[in-house]
Amino acid sequence: MAALLVVGLLLPATAVASARPGPPSAAAFERATRDLLRAGTLDGPAAARSGGVGTGPVAGGAAGGELFPRKRLLTMYGAPQLGSTILGRLGPGAAARKAVKQARPYARAGDRRVIPGFDLIAVVANSTPGPDGEYRTRQPNRLIRTYLREARSIGGRLVLDIQPGRARVSDEIEALEQWIDEPDVDVSIDPEWAVGPRGVPGRTMGKIKAKEINRVSRRLQRTIDRNDLPPKALVIHQFHSGSVRRPRDIVQRRDVDVTLNFDGIGSPAAKKAGYRALSRRALFNGFSIFYTLDTKVMGPRSVLGLEPEVDFLLFQ
Repeated sequence: MAALLVVGLLLPATAVASARPGPPSAAAFERATRDLLRAGTLDGPAAARSGGVGTGPVAGGAAGGELFPRKRLLTMYGAPQLGSTILGRLGPGAAARKAVKQARPYARAGDRRVIPGFDLIAVVANSTPGPDGEYRTRQPNRLIRTYLREARSIGGRLVLDIQPGRARVSDEIEALEQWIDEPDVDVSIDPEWAVGPRGVPGRTMGKIKAKEINRVSRRLQRTIDRNDLPPKALVIHQFHSGSVRRPRDIVQRRDVDVTLNFDGIGSPAAKKAGYRALSRRALFNGFSIFYTLDTKVMGPRSVLGLEPEVDFLLFQ
């Protein structure tokens, strides 16, 4: 999901691809999912009940109503089957507690309520075709339900991340519709893994066009209107200028907060430069923090001092 930034420079996509773990095979991911479900670690009660995190006393209802720019969303990223991610290293309850703990200094340092939550990879890119040849696996509903329950236990939100492989993003949105109909569920898209009809995740650097983003946001707006839902975030991950084609053509909808999230890895100076280059003031913007891969983990004051202002935070 991320690029490597060194001495203020963004490395070519080919160098980036070799700098991080590749996608799992469809068979390996299926085995990991089966083992996870058999272990029963997803079935415990929600462990943390904070009611949300804010600049003042903790209060309920933090996740409802308007999102950006009045609030910030701070998420822990990954999937429980992927050990390279936070959600792969921590159980759902522990990850919820970590999200709350991480949100508190951002609430103190800024002037917005901070909503903790998860960016769960709901559609996982695979290095092999899988049964339907689409080079991706959809997470089971049981797993998504667990993370939604945990997000609600902390007054938070659940972002469902889509790594589409060869599948169409619109088809994956449709497959997740029962969850997107929920008032506290958002969507993110990882263009790096959108490899088209002939690409292979991990070998082909994917991309997404503005018109595809606009189709997704239009569909989300229809869902919001049909079900009388509060606003939703649509987060687009990007780490280089080719991740999103024609970003100037992205349409910001009334109740869909389209957000470009900068996924660069490296030094604070390099990350700041990358964020300035890829953020857009006409949209909302996000920023990723990598606990072990960044050369120095930026603190809340440094992140909140970025221009344009950061609306979405992802921790990995």
